[in-house]
Amino acid sequence: MNAPVNVKPGTPTGSIHGWAQEAADWTRLNSDTGGNPDFFPLTVKAIYVIGVIYDLCESVGHLLRHPTAEETTYIPAYGVFASGVELLGRCINGNTSTRSTALDLATGFKWLASSSYSAISDTHVLIATSSFSYTIDMLTALRHFAAHGQATSNITSSGTYKFGNIDYEILSQMPPLIADGLERYWSQLQNDDDLCNMLAQANIIALRNWPVFRSLSLFEKNEKGMYHSITEIFNRFNWHV
Repeated sequence: MNAPVNVKPGTPTGSIHGWAQEAADWTRLNSDTGGNPDFFPLTVKAIYVIGVIYDLCESVGHLLRHPTAEETTYIPAYGVFASGVELLGRCINGNTSTRSTALDLATGFKWLASSSYSAISDTHVLIATSSFSYTIDMLTALRHFAAHGQATSNITSSGTYKFGNIDYEILSQMPPLIADGLERYWSQLQNDDDLCNMLAQANIIALRNWPVFRSLSLFEKNEKGMYHSITEIFNRFNWHV
């Protein structure tokens, strides 16, 4: 990227425990992948998160292209997708632990509904298929079902959801939502100190350089000298079964 766009503060405006070491880790990953040295460490962290979510979305596509997707891979594909939504929620909440994953997931879904996520209730309908309308609560419970051996369903504020026949239209509606949600998130990171502080605080390990490389590759100029937006890139996913 020749003209880097950075998140708003060069360093978090709040006191973030361990940020100096973490910033050095993000700077190293950026250097390892040939990123622009003008990127702030917090920008690299955001780039990493977007790269991880993109890879998860790509994995969903591979699962759904399996010839027996309905029988064997749809529920796992939903679980993989929801992990990306949870990661987004972790960044928004500034979760410093490895717990509260259901809360992070719900926050991620609420952000997909609106940047004013705190005003979105658990009973808000995020998507409606030809068969049913799905609230934040239901989509959160479905991830629990998918991630725990398809054997249990957690109790939510609206009760316990039981999943029998799986609705194969759920995932098809998600790419535009995640595309718009990530576009808004990236845009607001360039203007919102609080959102940046939450990202800095979030417990995310600078584990590998591939997600940074993936993001830099996706958002680099193409052969025609054009940049593509997050919305364009994530809207390329087709999750119809």
